Amino acid sequence: MKDTKIRIVFLGGVGQVTKNMFVYELWEDGKLKDIMIVDCGVGFSRDSEDTTYPDITYLLDKKDLIRGAVLTHGHEDHTSGLSKLLPEINVPVFGSRLTVALAQAKLAEYEINAQFNRVKPNSVIHLGGFQVGFVHVTHSIPDATNLIIKTPIGLLYHASDYKFDWSPVDGWQTEVGKIALAGERGILCLLSDCVRSEREGYTLSEEAIEDNLEVQVRKSRGAVFFTTQSSNISRIQQAVNVAHQFQRKVVIVGKSMRKNVEVSVRLGYLKLPRRIVMQSKSIQTIPRHKLFYVIAGSQAQEDSALSRLANDELHDIAIRQHDTVIFSADPIPGYEQQVHDLVNRLTRRGADVIYADINDELHVSGHGAQQDLMLMLGLTRPQHIIPIGGEPRQVRQYMLLAEKMGYPNERVFQPQEKDAIEFTPDGKAKLLKNVAK
Repeated sequence: MKDTKIRIVFLGGVGQVTKNMFVYELWEDGKLKDIMIVDCGVGFSRDSEDTTYPDITYLLDKKDLIRGAVLTHGHEDHTSGLSKLLPEINVPVFGSRLTVALAQAKLAEYEINAQFNRVKPNSVIHLGGFQVGFVHVTHSIPDATNLIIKTPIGLLYHASDYKFDWSPVDGWQTEVGKIALAGERGILCLLSDCVRSEREGYTLSEEAIEDNLEVQVRKSRGAVFFTTQSSNISRIQQAVNVAHQFQRKVVIVGKSMRKNVEVSVRLGYLKLPRRIVMQSKSIQTIPRHKLFYVIAGSQAQEDSALSRLANDELHDIAIRQHDTVIFSADPIPGYEQQVHDLVNRLTRRGADVIYADINDELHVSGHGAQQDLMLMLGLTRPQHIIPIGGEPRQVRQYMLLAEKMGYPNERVFQPQEKDAIEFTPDGKAKLLKNVAK
């Protein structure tokens, strides 16, 4: 009988919120047989505006063993690292319809062609010794998934970004039944998002946003500039809905925002009323109180459209007295000061700026709070747990939640980047330090 082991090597997604990349490995008789990659995202340097990428050096001498890469959803911290991976390692990429389309559009900027495969909601794919099933979950982007990964020694449940939203904007709730059935079969390990483990209760539904946005738009005496993450398609849909209600014309500003809107409209994930969208060059005759801009740059990126607007560097578009700027996104950890600096610049230009510190009702997180996380634990009932996608303080709070539910600390792992967790057929697991050095 073969000596079979499963390893998960962490090239990102632990100890930080972004730069997610997980390498699943199947070992037999001491030899590496199959590799499957889950997500390949970018991160952001706290000391500069630079984008950071997972270090893929560990994989370069293992190219022939990599059977494919699976994407959980379309956010850039889970997909945009493909621009560095695929030129070095040409592997097939799998994901849901919108996820694949957004990743393809991003790679087109780099003129990278890749073998993308769209998976349907009930699809099961085989990547060497791994069998992967997809679970639809609610997040801040449509078409998000968790993964049920069947291996020769047991099931692993990869719960990337999720929350339990019972009234999502697109009407598609989390497939709780699938999660529960996987739990009944027995889960060897749960990898769970933990970024909101410090927050009590459940994360609010996305539907709470629209009413609060309506209040702010009704009060605005000038143009409205609405900013959120460019991949937050559900939030963009809500903004368009409110603009239409007040008979405002919508202008999409920023390369990433325009690209994601175009892709989402084409695939039917974003529905725009007829003739509501206008080009910036065509708005000169429209009163300012009838304009609604959806603009990229909610994280105060230096070259973003919103930062250039604050610096009066955009052609055809400028901030004027009594315009309203609405931030519908929380700053990525470490970017708080940059966002505050941007708010100050916009304010100096005469805008009324609505942001989280003065109104926290215009953004709802796509990540589950404590009750969401405990519900996932209760549904999956894993033998072992690995908190992912969080900083050390959030990992610690997640561990306290798991302890409250009866999990001793030795069953909850805290790997660092380039560490691995190894699982054996007897259900045991251990931490391997710095295997990807």
